[in-house]
Amino acid sequence: MKIEIEFSPAFQAAYPLPRLIIELEKGGASVVNLLRRLAEKYGEPMRRLLLEDDDDIKSGLMVMVNEKIYTGTALNQQAVELRDNDKVSLLFYISGG
Repeated sequence: MKIEIEFSPAFQAAYPLPRLIIELEKGGASVVNLLRRLAEKYGEPMRRLLLEDDDDIKSGLMVMVNEKIYTGTALNQQAVELRDNDKVSLLFYISGG
């Protein structure tokens, strides 16, 4: 199955293009598995953006699957399955004042 990933500018050092299409096996295709695969494939810079040291998803990460938004905290508490042709956007919370 094919998943389209859209990266926010924060990911530019880990992956220089704004989009990527990746193929996943249908069995066990979840957001968590996708993020772990990206971390494995693109190395430490990508891993630091996506995962904590204990392999949990970073709490400040926002993942949009099609039109639904999940925080890293929510993704650590529930499994979100992916389907063929889903679009996943990876973003970070922005804070300031």
